[in-house]
Amino acid sequence: MSDLTNYGQNSKRIVFNVTDHDHAKLIVRLRHNSLTQSEFFKAVIHAVNENDDKIMSFINDYVSSRKKLNKTRINKSNKLIEHGKKLASDFALTDDEVGDVFDLIAEEFPEL
Repeated sequence: MSDLTNYGQNSKRIVFNVTDHDHAKLIVRLRHNSLTQSEFFKAVIHAVNENDDKIMSFINDYVSSRKKLNKTRINKSNKLIEHGKKLASDFALTDDEVGDVFDLIAEEFPEL
């Protein structure tokens, strides 16, 4: 039970590997924009979690070009996101309540 009371407050580490060349290029681009790696990745995570239109468009283009998802599943996902946004604006839900709606959608449609 104590894990549930601290949910959302515990830090998690995200680790993945890239080549030294890609890492160096990233660092140069981030320094050019006065960003740290941490700031950049936190901003990306926030944008994904908030279904930011620009990042979602990028992700949809990426998964479509890599054939990770077919266009039908991408469109279905986009419709669910838009429906969630509409619900949020119709009922003036808080961010936490909107998150709960998306959690329910994810439970109901785990294939998305």
